[in-house]
Amino acid sequence: MNNSFFNNDNNDENNLESLKDNEEMENISPQKKREFQKLFIILLTVGLIIGGIVSIVLIKTMSKFGLTEKTPQFERIQK
Repeated sequence: MNNSFFNNDNNDENNLESLKDNEEMENISPQKKREFQKLFIILLTVGLIIGGIVSIVLIKTMSKFGLTEKTPQFERIQK
């Protein structure tokens, strides 16, 4: 699959390739599509769970070291 953004001089060839890609996508069996959807949902769920755990651990670690506290504000010295 060529990226048409960088390859504008071969429009007919790009259109033919995109049509072939679409035909290949239509030839995928419904069972395979369901398997891909199931895999996608599983990967998405695992990613969200891992991201949630990492964010909780990060917040707890930052709190432990005092990185979430408000910094002291210094007064401006005016002359």
